Amino acid sequence: MEQLITLEQVSKSFSANAKPVLEDIDLTINDGESIAILGPSGSGKSTLLSIIGLLDEPTAGDYLLRSENITALTRKQKSLVRNAHIGWIFQNFNLIASMTVLENVVQPMRFNKAIKSSEYIDRAKEALNDVGLLDKHATTPDKLSGGQQQRVAIARALVNKPALILADEPTGNLDQATGDEVMALLQALCDKGSTLIVVTHDESVAQRCKRRIRILDGRIDYDGK
Repeated sequence: MEQLITLEQVSKSFSANAKPVLEDIDLTINDGESIAILGPSGSGKSTLLSIIGLLDEPTAGDYLLRSENITALTRKQKSLVRNAHIGWIFQNFNLIASMTVLENVVQPMRFNKAIKSSEYIDRAKEALNDVGLLDKHATTPDKLSGGQQQRVAIARALVNKPALILADEPTGNLDQATGDEVMALLQALCDKGSTLIVVTHDESVAQRCKRRIRILDGRIDYDGK
C-alpha cells in the first residue's frame, strides 16, 4: 500500500493556556484502508478528522499528502486540495434544501477546475446511480428519507472521485437498519480502492472497518485491528 496521509507530531490547541485538544499525533494512512476513529466525547476525534480533512489547521506539526507537506499552504490552496482529494460526509447530511438532488451532487464539481462543465451532469448521474438514487435526481432533499439524504451526501462526496472519504458520524441520525445499509455502501466503495475514515460512537459501525484508532485525552490510545 502507498502512503496517502502522514501526520507528524500534530497538536491542536484553541488557546495558549488551555490543555491541547490533540497532542503529538503521529499517524500514517495508506491507500485503500478503512479506519474507524473512536473515543469519548471531548477526546479530540472530531478535531483529528477535521485536521485530516483540511477543515481545521494544527497548532503544531506537519501534514503530508502523498509525501508533499501541505502545512504551509494558504487556506485557499488547502480548500482546492480538499475539493480535489477529499470527500466529506456529515451526520446532518448538509444538503442544500433549495436545490434538487442532482444540483446538490453537481455542486462540488463547480470548484474543481480539472472537471469540465460539460461533464457535470453525466458525472453527477453516475454518482447517483452508484448509490441507487438516480431516479430521485429531480427531487428536493425534503422529499427524501434520512437514509436517502445520506446516500445523496455520499454521491456528492464521490463525484470528484476523491482518494479519501471522511465520514463524521454518518449513521448518527439513522435507524439501525438504514445505518447498516449506509455503512455497507461505504465499505463497498473502500473495497474498490477508496480510503475511508469514519468517526463514530457506534461499535457496530467501527467493526465494519479493518483498522481502529482510539483517541483518549487528545492522544492515540490504540491503533490496530
